This record gives sequence, C-alpha cells and structure tokens, in this order.
Amino acid sequence: MIDRRSFMGLGALAMCAIGAKAVSAASCCAETNGKVKFKFGMAGFSCHRLSLDETLKLMKKLDLHYLCIKDFHLPIKSTQAEIDAFKQKCADFGVTGYGVGPIYMATNDECKRAFDYAKAIGVKTVVAVPNEQKGKKRVHSRARCEYLSGLCAEYDMKVAIHNHGPDMPDCYPTGESSFNMVKDLDPRMGLCLDIGHDYRAKANPADSVRRFHTRLFDMHVKNILLKPKYHAVPMPRGEMDLWEVVKALVDVGYTGCCSLEYESFPGKGVKPGIKELDVAECVGYFKALMRAAEG
Repeated sequence: MIDRRSFMGLGALAMCAIGAKAVSAASCCAETNGKVKFKFGMAGFSCHRLSLDETLKLMKKLDLHYLCIKDFHLPIKSTQAEIDAFKQKCADFGVTGYGVGPIYMATNDECKRAFDYAKAIGVKTVVAVPNEQKGKKRVHSRARCEYLSGLCAEYDMKVAIHNHGPDMPDCYPTGESSFNMVKDLDPRMGLCLDIGHDYRAKANPADSVRRFHTRLFDMHVKNILLKPKYHAVPMPRGEMDLWEVVKALVDVGYTGCCSLEYESFPGKGVKPGIKELDVAECVGYFKALMRAAEG
C-alpha cells in the first residue's frame, strides 16, 4: 500500500525537474506499455498567462510532451498555414497536441466550428462544455449534446465534457452529471473529468473514474485546498488522495491523457498565474505516482 504522504520528499525531485533530467528519470517507467497505459501532459489552461513559446519552453524543462490546445495559443479562426506553423513549433519542442479545449459551445454553429478546428489540427478529442444561455447563466444542454453526438459520428471524433464543480451547479458540476447526459448517446460522447472540481462538488474522483471509465476520454489533474478559500496547491500538499486516483486509472485500463491543470488563485486582488517551481513539484509528484503504479 502506497500512502501519498510517502511522497512528500519529492520536493527535491521537483526542483530537479526545472533542469529536466531528474523528472525524465521518474518518467522512464511511467510511459511504458505496462500497468500504466495513460499519458501525462499539460492542460493549455495552466498556461493561459504564458505565450506559446513560454509554454513550450516550460514543457520542455518538465519533460512533458502532450498538450491540450487552448484557443489563446491557437485561435479557432486560424488559417491552415497558421495551424501548420503551430504544429511545427510544437514538434520542435517535442510536444504533440492531443486535443482541443475546453471550448464552450452555446450554439450548433459553435459546435461545428470546434469540430472543423480539431479536424484541421488533426486531433481526435474535443474537450467541450455544451451549453445554452439562460439569462446570465450557462446551463447544460441536452439538445447541444445530441447535436454533438451526430458530429462525433460524422467526424469520427470524441467529445469529452468538462465538469465545473459547485460554482456552476447547472453546467456539469460533477463527472456523474456529464455521464448522465451522454450515456445513451454515441459512444464517442464522454467525459473530461476535472478531479478538482469533482472533489469540490463532494464527489470522490477515484470512484468517478471507476464508475464512468467507459466514457472517460480525458482528465484534468490537480490538487486543491478548500479552506480558507478554494485554491490550487502543489500536488503533494492538497486534500485529495491522488494515489487512489492513479490506482483507479490503472485498474480500469485508462488509455487517455492526464493533463496537469494548475490553477493558482492566491487571493483577492491577485491575478491567477503559474509558479514554475510549484508546477515542477506537481509534475515530479504525479510522475512518481505513475512510476509507483508500475510497481
């Protein structure tokens, strides 16, 4: 039995991660064809205050090779030439875009545009928030999901609905709410399980993985503290038991990507940002969990 507290000494590993080589050592077992079948990457939202060049340089330092692409790094209206240049720049840094999003979709036109964007890039997963507007609120939309289900068949792509926690109770607060919306639709309609938001909504993320794994296509991983105010913390210091999440992923044979979504909300009046050493600590810790799971 591995206890997450056993990994508290990974601070040294994380510091080395900034120099890349030590984390590469931690990843050597994590990305094999053994028990761990999933990849570890970066959610584009983590880097929403970084340019594309800054994002790719950070990923190279951390030995991360998979990116879920956000539109602030590659706008949805990009030309094919701009998309090709983006992909070449990623390749120069050893990074592959494996999906796009999250993308909010309040109309069928926005759904279609997102699929065309993903097709032009060459990815097979669209992380989505299919919704409709009710006053000033976004709410989940069965009609939008049904339309997306048809696009999945037409484009042969997957949709992964991103859950948003208790702050948006009417817009996929938990993985269960996403699953219930799509379970009878095209089998390519599924979940991007954000374990932090799932936990905030009083769900158990490891249990969610086990219950909904047949529709689990993407993961946003992080750790958080709920008090005195919800905020992200480096993975070894949060409330969630990430070892249980990794074990669940191994047990169900998850083959998608776990993307680090490090959201730093340090307090009122302070802009969210990304702290390089905190992110390195997250990467070192999660890669060590993957390595331990190979056991």
